[in-house]
Amino acid sequence: MKDISRRDLIRGTAGGAAAMGLAGCLGDDGADELTLWWIDAESEDYEEFNQFIIDEVEEATGLELEMTEYAYMDLRENVLTGGRTGTPDVIEGVIEHPGDYVAADLLEPLTDRTDEVPHFDGFLDSAVDAFRFQDELWALPYTGNGRALVYREDVLAEYGYEDGPPADLDEFMEVAAAIHDDHDDMNGYHMTTERGEVRVTQEFLSHVYQEVGDNLYEWDGDGWELQASAADFEAVLADIYYEMFHGELQATSTDYVGAGWETNDVGYTEGEHAMIHCGPWIDVFRDTEQQEEVLDDHTAISLLPKHADATDATYMEVKPLMVNAHSENVDEALTVASIFSSPTALELLAETDPGAVATPVHEDIESTLEDEAWMAFTDAFENGVAPAPIAWGRVRDPIYDAIEEVIFEESGPSEAAEELETVLLETDVELDPDSE
Repeated sequence: MKDISRRDLIRGTAGGAAAMGLAGCLGDDGADELTLWWIDAESEDYEEFNQFIIDEVEEATGLELEMTEYAYMDLRENVLTGGRTGTPDVIEGVIEHPGDYVAADLLEPLTDRTDEVPHFDGFLDSAVDAFRFQDELWALPYTGNGRALVYREDVLAEYGYEDGPPADLDEFMEVAAAIHDDHDDMNGYHMTTERGEVRVTQEFLSHVYQEVGDNLYEWDGDGWELQASAADFEAVLADIYYEMFHGELQATSTDYVGAGWETNDVGYTEGEHAMIHCGPWIDVFRDTEQQEEVLDDHTAISLLPKHADATDATYMEVKPLMVNAHSENVDEALTVASIFSSPTALELLAETDPGAVATPVHEDIESTLEDEAWMAFTDAFENGVAPAPIAWGRVRDPIYDAIEEVIFEESGPSEAAEELETVLLETDVELDPDSE
């Protein structure tokens, strides 16, 4: 029998979950109802918000709205596989998804239909521009954030860092390693490393953007040109991913190799990590008194650590609401996206998830940030770099491969970085941006 490594087991489990979701959820709804897939469709915490959307849609269109919840790691596969059936009519997702769906001819262009969205002119230009390419607008934005460092003020103070962790990456890793050594059952620093998780590539790109100072790809007039080199990739893979788990300055237990976003986010609020890579949504995890105490009394935000010669660029996410081009109710589907992204809906969303509008993408929404210790999220959003509008599905897998090669010690960071550069240089990322 072939030996099964922990890496193979983790990858197989993720693939199996996606396959089960696909088998159970694809179907062909009739035109007498609308369907929306979004990540919190079935959450009890979002029940009031979801019911508001359902009621508003029925009043505006005369059609019932059925919501289905998907984890993002399964959503993309299911949309690409079954979207041509016309289900779902409306898709919520992450910023990398529109490019993949446009390449598969699944999205309805909204360029000539923005007058059907009463609040459209209030969206920030940077938020709308994230979904403008191939001379078309492909989605409406509804929330955005820039990735930053969430940290325990009380723990950092033990090491003399009352004003926050060091910005220099080398010094940062020294402190993170000391925390890991000194505290039982607490990682000094934690990042998401589960294959298939969108967070993995987002966190990786945050640090690559620091090295490059801008996007991973830029349009040169004839095609997409890779901006990062093997040296840039090695700086991230060696000094963060390898060091974090296996280096002399180990900051994270190897038990966390291949861990997902819940281990990262919820784990922080439960005291498992002193510092994590995250966004404003961290404030929503308040199920216990311990979590309330960690978030209210011991948490602050700073920009991500960086090498001495790197920039403060970070990953900027703007979440899209997209209309399925194969929907039997395209007009009504746009109405769903419009209602969902409206200031009225977002103000209600903020009551459940203040982090969703901590850095608003619409001028009529006020930031929910009030604590001075959390204001660095605003700086991160301003420093943010939106991913290039390419077919990200072809880019994510090589990034997952490189990270896994390093964290599972299957090759060294230098070798993994060189292979990643080679593969990305050869990869056709396909989409053209707005011609100008």
